[in-house]
Amino acid sequence: MKKSLEELQKIRGIGKVLAKRLVDAGHDTYEKLHALGEEGLRAVRGINPRVVESILSQAAELAESKGKERARRVEELRAAATTLRGQVEEIARGVKDRFADEVQGQGGRKLEKQVAKIMASFDRVEGKLEKRTKRAAKGLARAEARLAGLTEESVKAVEKGIRRARKALKRIIA
Repeated sequence: MKKSLEELQKIRGIGKVLAKRLVDAGHDTYEKLHALGEEGLRAVRGINPRVVESILSQAAELAESKGKERARRVEELRAAATTLRGQVEEIARGVKDRFADEVQGQGGRKLEKQVAKIMASFDRVEGKLEKRTKRAAKGLARAEARLAGLTEESVKAVEKGIRRARKALKRIIA
């Protein structure tokens, strides 16, 4: 609620008291404020009728810029997810090249299973990026940290690192 109050106070003509009244009435975002319209805004107690049009135009501008910022952030997260997906594929390929004999056994099957699971997790994460941008950013950063340095590790260490990275991705989906 405090964040909503601070957000609304960025608009000229809205102070602490008016912001509190707007939030209490359920108009806590720029989009809702713009959708309220001129008549709805005039109905709010304590509003100066001379600044109604200014408030609405500012709310529209801020809502648009906020939407653009969110779309840009989602695209950055998509690019990060694609990069991590490529990194996992590269790690798996490197392990198969270095440990061709070990990969034929049970360790290789476990690794393939973990790679398949993390790829499926990447697919599900990409579907959640728009709704959970903050959580996705944290989860992708954590997964990236888990995958860092796995290119020179053993089969078992790579399998364990991929499992940990997948766990970080699961937090986004949950």
